[in-house]
Amino acid sequence: MQSRGFSRLALYGLLLLLLIGASGAWLWYQHAQQQQIRFWLGQKLMLDLRHFCTEAVTVEKPCQQPVTELPALWQQKLRELQIGGVVLFAVNLQERQQISDLTAALQQSAIDDLPLLIATDQEGGRVARLPESVLPAFPGAMALGATYAKNQQHFAGAQGAAQAQTLRQLGININFSPSMDVNSDPANPVIGVRAFGDDPQQVAALGIALARGLQQGGVAATLKHFPGHGDTATDSHTGLPQVDHVRAVAETIDLEPFRQAVQAGAARLVMTAHIQYPALDDSQIQTQHGEWIAPPATLSNTILTGVLREQLEFDGVVITDALNMQAISDAFTPLQAVKYSFAAGADIALMPLEIQSPADFARLEQLLDELVAAVQNGELDVQTLEQSYLRIRDLKLWLTQQAKTAAPAANDANALYQSQQQLDLAIATNALTQLDGDLSVIAKAKAWYLLMPDADKCRRFGLALQHEFPAIALQCFDLRSNQSLPQLEPGAVVIGAYVAPEQSAVEAGVLADLRMDVAFNAPLSVDQQLAKLQQQQLAVARSQQAATVVVALRSPYQLPQFAGKVDIRLATYGYPFSLKPDKEPGAVFVALARLISGKTTATGALPVHLD
Repeated sequence: MQSRGFSRLALYGLLLLLLIGASGAWLWYQHAQQQQIRFWLGQKLMLDLRHFCTEAVTVEKPCQQPVTELPALWQQKLRELQIGGVVLFAVNLQERQQISDLTAALQQSAIDDLPLLIATDQEGGRVARLPESVLPAFPGAMALGATYAKNQQHFAGAQGAAQAQTLRQLGININFSPSMDVNSDPANPVIGVRAFGDDPQQVAALGIALARGLQQGGVAATLKHFPGHGDTATDSHTGLPQVDHVRAVAETIDLEPFRQAVQAGAARLVMTAHIQYPALDDSQIQTQHGEWIAPPATLSNTILTGVLREQLEFDGVVITDALNMQAISDAFTPLQAVKYSFAAGADIALMPLEIQSPADFARLEQLLDELVAAVQNGELDVQTLEQSYLRIRDLKLWLTQQAKTAAPAANDANALYQSQQQLDLAIATNALTQLDGDLSVIAKAKAWYLLMPDADKCRRFGLALQHEFPAIALQCFDLRSNQSLPQLEPGAVVIGAYVAPEQSAVEAGVLADLRMDVAFNAPLSVDQQLAKLQQQQLAVARSQQAATVVVALRSPYQLPQFAGKVDIRLATYGYPFSLKPDKEPGAVFVALARLISGKTTATGALPVHLD
């Protein structure tokens, strides 16, 4: 009896040990699964590090300290939280060695022997994050569109290749370019000259060429802003735009460039648009305020999965546009925005939180905890999550391979930069478009007057003109200073220039960085007020029998307002940055001066229709 009892007791003990072991194994499995999920989620986040302060930061007192060297805490947290990528802005990028040191330090935070994704917005023209002393901004997409009639895709491919050379040298492996938006709305405040034009076929051809130039140079290209941000009159940095095209128009206009680029395998990434597009998705989504609205494309499974993945068959990485833009952040919490975008089919959530202080890393960790919980409770599908991570891993493997096989970057940075300046000038020259008039009357003028949007452009255009016409008597008037033309001499020429549309947060990168002009109490370009002043002054000049010229320095859409009111209308499409060294006029002004001197002719063609 004792022996039988002892055997039963031993059996119970063995069963208990097995149960304890099984329970321990189950707990270990759950922990391992949770860690795996957390790793996948960390890889699906891309953070910005524009500013960082060690002291407390408040809404009233935001951090203003630019990150140009990687803080130790950032390096620690990138590894600890297994973050997949970062995006760099102009405040992070000062000069060549500093940029290389920053990206090298960031790569030391990479895990799994795969590179950290390091991205920037270097479209060219209106959106250029690198200093002009490191890489010319180039005149931009619409300028490339103006070269298309004569040069086809030549300059688009050359620009992509040139950008890739420098980006790769500096350690930046993703460029958020090209924009595949078809600019259908002349009043579009955020796309405009960032588009190659308003013809879907031309947009497709140029976008594919630029993307291929980037990727052949070892930098991943990004098609944006899917499904098309071209027919909007609202800036998604400040509001939520809606596109009211019917489905047939969506297919033939907005989606067509993306369709062709995806079929061509031109780019490794697609960036979403924060736009409502009811013809593509007429469902409703609930905001943090309890309202039901049409879902922004960034948060729409029907658009990102149904249209982009299934209809267009894109198998690369889908990245959201910045989730801190007001189109998203006004309606959704960071957790909602990330969850909805992941459920919609986005692989990477861009800038879900601003990290400006150590306290913000605690918020980031909480966000990751809540996302893990969302996977565990079934709000986010674990298999979809794994597939998404695998696409990110494939992108990183591609970048690793490019580092081994892409053509080596030029060793002589100065020689490379000089060749890029030549390309910059060639694009600016070939983009110049003359709508009407006879330029020979300018060269014969006895007195020259410039009406410019600001003093910087006065100085730069003056430098370029005096290089071509050393003996001219030139006076320049800054419209911002409310300077009026004097009584003009006989045989005078008055050249007016304007910059439109108004400056958007897209130039600065985020709304918080948009500078304001005190004199006009409005964004810096102040196009509406300056355009009125410009027209008034040119009317005065014409009444005094002066030859009159108007130059569209950015968007050409306002040129019809000057029809019949000036003698000559010119379009450049390129925004002359004030970041160039003081003695450099910039490619756009040099090209204009050479055109006026007769050294070149205006061969550009309008890439958009003007009313």
